[in-house]
Parts: sequence; structure tokens; C-alpha cells
Amino acid sequence: MTVPEGAQLSDDGKYWWDGTDWQPVPEGDTQQAEVGALSDDGKWQWDGSQWQPADGGTGDGAGDGLAGALAQQGIPIQADAADASYIQQVAEHVNAWYEGLDENSRAIVDALSRQGADTLLGDPEVGVVAEGDPLITAFAGNSMSLQESLMATNQALEQTA
Repeated sequence: MTVPEGAQLSDDGKYWWDGTDWQPVPEGDTQQAEVGALSDDGKWQWDGSQWQPADGGTGDGAGDGLAGALAQQGIPIQADAADASYIQQVAEHVNAWYEGLDENSRAIVDALSRQGADTLLGDPEVGVVAEGDPLITAFAGNSMSLQESLMATNQALEQTA
């Protein structure tokens, strides 16, 4: 049995969810996709563990909202967390913090963020954003630097303005 397009895969990519049970992925049928990759039909985006609607909604391709624009930029975020004014506010705040760092500190932050450590910005001891912030959590789901994620966010905001 082949894995249906859009099926949820286990973290290790060896099993897929059929709606009731985990089924083994047949050898040679692995779906190793990079975070942010779109499906062949452009309606689904890989978030690292499962396929999510690329438009941030139902997967029917009808939405062109901020969640879809962010997804196209490689920043998968839940549609209910894609409030433009909030996203812009957080992006501006994080950018101001980032710009205040010296060159070496920016390089360290960018290296860590390429490895998904963006969530450190929500650590209470760091305190740049609230713990569990949806935008920063979405940043952690890609392999971009913090600067690249911020630039992509600004592009998505401009696209939907």
C-alpha cells in the first residue's frame, strides 16, 4: 500500500496515520520533505511532522490570507494565530531586539535559529517574547536564520496588506 498524499507521518517517517492506526511506510516510499515544502498540487505544506493546508485553512487552496502567505515563505503557522497586527507587532519587536545585538551575537542567534532554537526567545530568562509565541514557534519549524525568518515575515505581511 502506498502512502496517500497529505498523510500524517510519524516523526521518524517510518509510519503514516490512516485515520485509525499507524501503518508502516513501504520501503522506497518515504516522503522526506523539507519543512515548508509544498505538495505537488500546491495545496499542502510539510510542517516537519505532517502535511498542513498551505492556505492556513482547509487545504482547498481558496485562502490567500496571512497564514498562507507565511506558509509560502516557509513559516507554517496556524490560521488562528495569523493575526496581521499581532504578527507585525511581534516581528517589529523581535527585529528591534535583533538589531540591537552586536555582530557576533547576531551570528550566534542566527546559527541557533537555523537549528530550530528560536523558541529560546520565549524563555523567561531571555524574555524577548512570551513563552509559546506562535510566530516564534513557527520560526522554530524552519531552517532559516532569525534574520531570514523576519524578512520572510515582512514579505508575507506586505503581500497581504
